[in-house]
Amino acid sequence: MGFVSPATDYVEHRIDLSEIFIPNPGNTFRIETATGFMLVDRVAKVSPGDLVAFQMEGNPMLGKWHPKHLMTEDGLIEGEQLDEVIVLGAVTVEVLTLDEKWRPTI
Repeated sequence: MGFVSPATDYVEHRIDLSEIFIPNPGNTFRIETATGFMLVDRVAKVSPGDLVAFQMEGNPMLGKWHPKHLMTEDGLIEGEQLDEVIVLGAVTVEVLTLDEKWRPTI
């Protein structure tokens, strides 16, 4: 029958990246980008300077949120244009794809 291993008290749990990266699974969604994907949390508190996902005229976009404007790659959205913006949530995680042909996959 054998004996009980003395290491049974030191068994560690497996790391679950979903628990780390998705604290609110019911309110988190994924956005595909040209460089990978982002996780957006609908209920996360947004602070000035945070990256947010939003819709403007039905088009999904990304930008840095500030109280009086949104900063995007195309420029600032401010003033009356902000009335057309629907903030979807804060970007909590950005995962980049490294698909380079010269780099071997391990």
